[in-house]
Amino acid sequence: MKTVKIEGLEALTKGLNTKKTNITKVKDIVKKHGAGLSDKTQSAMLKQYTGHYEGKKFVKPTGTTRRSAVVQISDGGMTATVAPNTKYFPYLEYGTRFMKARPTLGSAFNHEAPLFKKDIENLIKNDG
Repeated sequence: MKTVKIEGLEALTKGLNTKKTNITKVKDIVKKHGAGLSDKTQSAMLKQYTGHYEGKKFVKPTGTTRRSAVVQISDGGMTATVAPNTKYFPYLEYGTRFMKARPTLGSAFNHEAPLFKKDIENLIKNDG
């Protein structure tokens, strides 16, 4: 699975504390972009997983991985996690030597992360 390391977390925390930013607004941003990440991941899966052939038999995907890509809010509302929980998800995301990758979570994250960062920066600038 992909691991994300956030750099500048101390500066962010200091910025939030210095400006006395409303933590409820931060939690709302986390929730909003967690949901956005989940939606974009599921949408990408819906577009990509159209089925495949095993021999002469057409196999349609069940949607189990797509349905498991839901947002989970933790850490008092400060953390949003989207992690499809099927055993084979990494094979879909990264591919194998027999199957090309069908990236969904990584591309959704790369789209959503700058939007999240921009909203947090705007909150720090405009709040307090």
